[in-house]
Amino acid sequence: MAKTQIVVTGGAGFIGSNLVNRLIDMGHQVTVLDNLRTGDASNIHNKAEFIEIDLNNQNEYFKIPCDIDKIFHLAAQVSNEASYVDPLLDMKSNAFLTLSLLRWAKENEINEFIFTSSMGVYSDNLGCPAREDSPIEPKGFYGIHKRAAEEYVRIFSEEGMKTNILRLFNVYGPGQNMNDLMQGMLSIYMSFILKNEPIKVKGPLDRVRDFVYVDDIVDALVLSGFGRSSAEIYNVCSGRKTTVGEALGLIKSAFNVDNNYPTEISDRTYRDIDSTFGSYEKIYREYGWEPKVSLEKGIALMVEWLKSTTQTRLLS
Repeated sequence: MAKTQIVVTGGAGFIGSNLVNRLIDMGHQVTVLDNLRTGDASNIHNKAEFIEIDLNNQNEYFKIPCDIDKIFHLAAQVSNEASYVDPLLDMKSNAFLTLSLLRWAKENEINEFIFTSSMGVYSDNLGCPAREDSPIEPKGFYGIHKRAAEEYVRIFSEEGMKTNILRLFNVYGPGQNMNDLMQGMLSIYMSFILKNEPIKVKGPLDRVRDFVYVDDIVDALVLSGFGRSSAEIYNVCSGRKTTVGEALGLIKSAFNVDNNYPTEISDRTYRDIDSTFGSYEKIYREYGWEPKVSLEKGIALMVEWLKSTTQTRLLS
């Protein structure tokens, strides 16, 4: 594979930093763009160029190198709960930012753009695995703004830009921000156990999610970013229905704590998704992608990472 010049927005964050590491291991030159509001500079590979930038401020775009081949756009506000705390920030961080970056890319003749969207664009409680052509009816501001961003990507694709959109389901794994209690269901529950506190669950235990390990996400990003397809949307998921209660049981087992570990269940967050899981048939058909890491294995790997001194200290 030829060496390419790549920009990764949000490259100091959880998924972005894992993607950057993979791209550099593949021999590519990577520039990370991040405002460090939720990302951490310590996550950035020492061989990557780093530019601290607010991509919502178009006056800062002069900082971005123009001699690049493709953009992986991961920078976003990714919490449905947080989107109700500040809907305008969510809109700016998802829809507005994506449109601004697409316009800049077109003006600078950067013709490859890979965008990470969300399972939050789908209707809730479909009763079957969400497919790329399933009903679209975002339940919250976050899903609405991700859907708007998808439409911006579609327009630029129709005007000649090579684009792909990946709808990510519930991503987890080493590197996740354990101090953010508004995003990352598994990481939130794990953080309470690490602090020897009761697990606080917002909502009923029979809610359904589809958890997918971060390394599998990176595989899908690389395949779609360097593959033959264009103007496509792909689900990236496990295809496995897991209730919140089942996930809690696996976490407790991995931590080797009693199944009766104190757990406090309160009202769900506003407009929380009740049931969602997906089908990865399309990306499997196109690229042979399928999840390699089971939920049991992924949780065990994450707990192993969390038990290290460094990560425990993050929660002190």
